[in-house]
Amino acid sequence: MRILGIVAEYNPFHKGHLYHLKQAQALIKPDVTIVVMSGSFVQRGEVAIVDKWIRSQIAVECGVDLVVELPTVYALESADYFAKSSIELLHLLGVTDIVFGSETANMDQFIEIAKTIQTNSDTYNKLVKEAMQKGLRYPDACNQALSTLMNQEVKTPNDLLGLAYTKEVITNNYPIHLHAIKRTSHYHSETIETFASATALRKALKENKDVSNQLPGYIYYKDKALLDSNAFFPYLKYNILMNDQLANIHLVDEGIENLLKETINKTQNINELISLLSSKRYTRSRIARMLAHILLNNSKEEVIQAMHFSQIRPLAFSQDGANYLRQIKKSCPLPITTKILNKKDPMYHIEAKATNLIGLVDQELLVKEKKSIPYIKRTQE
Repeated sequence: MRILGIVAEYNPFHKGHLYHLKQAQALIKPDVTIVVMSGSFVQRGEVAIVDKWIRSQIAVECGVDLVVELPTVYALESADYFAKSSIELLHLLGVTDIVFGSETANMDQFIEIAKTIQTNSDTYNKLVKEAMQKGLRYPDACNQALSTLMNQEVKTPNDLLGLAYTKEVITNNYPIHLHAIKRTSHYHSETIETFASATALRKALKENKDVSNQLPGYIYYKDKALLDSNAFFPYLKYNILMNDQLANIHLVDEGIENLLKETINKTQNINELISLLSSKRYTRSRIARMLAHILLNNSKEEVIQAMHFSQIRPLAFSQDGANYLRQIKKSCPLPITTKILNKKDPMYHIEAKATNLIGLVDQELLVKEKKSIPYIKRTQE
């Protein structure tokens, strides 16, 4: 069997995602297509605009066979950790091929760089550390290290993720073939184009613009109160002002807790706070992820303990996906179930905090989480 794997957030699922999905399926001709998808939070540190159950349902209605959840503790990490966990899940689910979107789609370059880093890991890590000590952001430090090692650069977001996926497959010697498809839109463009970016579409939806021609699942977004990280600003402000142990929170490093307390009263929302805290050292996404961990009160030790998979959680599947689940359960080393097997598990303790936080503004999510009933697309007679 050929099993196609995709890593996604679908925030929201748009024409570009549908294009990528269909191109990937045409390339691989898979028996089953599996997507690992971020849950309540996405990798940029933001709350997803609609819940994971809706997003996974749309994906299955558009041709995916199985969507499994990437837990919050992994979704709120840098590209390397995000990729590590996503690729591990796909490997555990028996994926044979992974297809990702990329600005350059230069698979040979990704493989060459990944192998060079693996062969020269000590030198590479030393160069990255030295660059960061000089004040460079982590992505820039990695690029400087690559430039020194092999006169190469990888700068754009999806290329960075693609390289991270490639490194994971090569480092762990996973029996997975990697493929890259060139992206159809600029990743941060705010204009509505033939293939509009997720950034542009989130903005348009929040402004109540009709983008039905861009979103296959538009009906699920139309006239719905979309989630926005700024809705949680009062809770964030309270946590920052009242927590005397901010330095213990994950990603709160190098004395930034003092700047947080100085800055929080100068801002009216999370976007303003991120703008004031971003610097040559910290990207907006890095700051946003830190603020998410403060909202969730995730300590450094808590996150370390949560960094393991105890089960795999399906969110939605087709009939082919259901058949494959029955098959893969026999060989998968982890239980595959929609129910939380151990609510005291550190990973799901963080997941519960994320659900309860979002439940403050979206009661429907709490109901869905309690039921844990996946969407099943039935085969039409």
